[in-house]
Amino acid sequence: MVEALGPDCSTAALVARLLQSSPNGMLDAVRLESAPAGAALRVLTDFERRGWVTAIGQGWTGGPERMPGGIPGFLDGAAAMYSALPHDGRATTVVTFPASTNGVVRALPRTGFSYAGLVSSDEAFARIADAAVNTLTVLTPFLNKDGLDYVVTLFQRTRAVQKVLVVRRYGGALARASERIEELARLGVDVRNYTLPLPKGFETFHAKVILADQDLAYVGSANMTRYERRSMELGVLVDGKAARVVASVVRAVEIVAERVSADRRRPAFPAPASSQEAR
Repeated sequence: MVEALGPDCSTAALVARLLQSSPNGMLDAVRLESAPAGAALRVLTDFERRGWVTAIGQGWTGGPERMPGGIPGFLDGAAAMYSALPHDGRATTVVTFPASTNGVVRALPRTGFSYAGLVSSDEAFARIADAAVNTLTVLTPFLNKDGLDYVVTLFQRTRAVQKVLVVRRYGGALARASERIEELARLGVDVRNYTLPLPKGFETFHAKVILADQDLAYVGSANMTRYERRSMELGVLVDGKAARVVASVVRAVEIVAERVSADRRRPAFPAPASSQEAR
């Protein structure tokens, strides 16, 4: 439970107390106004999986399972533990292995047991999509058809109100997204192109990021080019202070990147002389 809630443990303690002290076992926006909105929704979703609350209309009610009486105090202790963690957050190693079973996959067991803590990229990306409440952002410089299919599933999966896909002109990412711009628009996805003209050349990006609000972020080497991978990809899943720092960079990118719409699928500046760039 502590692992699932992470930094939301303090909010979870508050929600648990409000639920236990409610005369009719009901929670609504008024009673939850003192709790951070995103954290409260993640906590209630977790509690619902445990059977402690049920969503009804615009609120929540207790049950069908009874929440143990000691849960608020337990969560207070967990919140205190998290507040004392160094660097205000955690990092989990995320890996994408090549389709082949040779190479690093076979060598890992010889390095010790630490490799058991690796999380697959699919698991990490699904976790981020599920954690997003306000905004889910995918920042990918390379994108193919299968990769875009996968990105669409993440946007379909999330409950986030805002969905942002940041691509660039190099590597075909903008072209792939533009081909399906109407479909992405129907999903509520704001597509942005970060390829800005400069006096000499262009300003663009090479970072690969998936971000839930400012709470949970993947930063690594994995492009959205599924089923073309012949190399290992490695990254980290971070929360806490590190995620907030990542979010500040991503928000700046969103501000300067050009919005792509159905009637303007290409930027107004000419193509570069060469689109070759090392990945």
